[in-house]
Amino acid sequence: DGTIKIYYSEVFCRVEDCSRAQHHYSATNNLVLHIKSHEGIHLQEGQKGGRIAQKVVDAAVKWYKGLMLGAEAEVPSAIGSRSEAEDGASERPPLPMKKNGGVHVTDMRKQVVLMGHKIPCSACGNRNNCCKDMESCEYFHLFQHDMD
Repeated sequence: DGTIKIYYSEVFCRVEDCSRAQHHYSATNNLVLHIKSHEGIHLQEGQKGGRIAQKVVDAAVKWYKGLMLGAEAEVPSAIGSRSEAEDGASERPPLPMKKNGGVHVTDMRKQVVLMGHKIPCSACGNRNNCCKDMESCEYFHLFQHDMD
């Protein structure tokens, strides 16, 4: 019947045999203007541009949270007779050390970044000083070392 419904964030023309069907429009409103240029094609009544109403977003979030409340978190069970303190310590990687027995600062910083933290820590304040002093740097607790 020549009526098209444009969905939120749609950016490609779905009109049959359109020469610009592969063109990526920068916004849905630009697509609407393009579709209106086709003869015999009409947009579904009641449609308007803009973002989704906050009420609709809130309802979607509430529905999703309702799904997640019913799901149980997967918690690995303790194996053997190991205590929880031993389990927590074994999950931490060993502190990177140099052959001379000192801390390998470069490797430590790389591992800290891979763990999702940023260099420097809030205690060090300076990137060049971070991960050098075991007494002041906050990131030494992320690793197993002799001081544990």
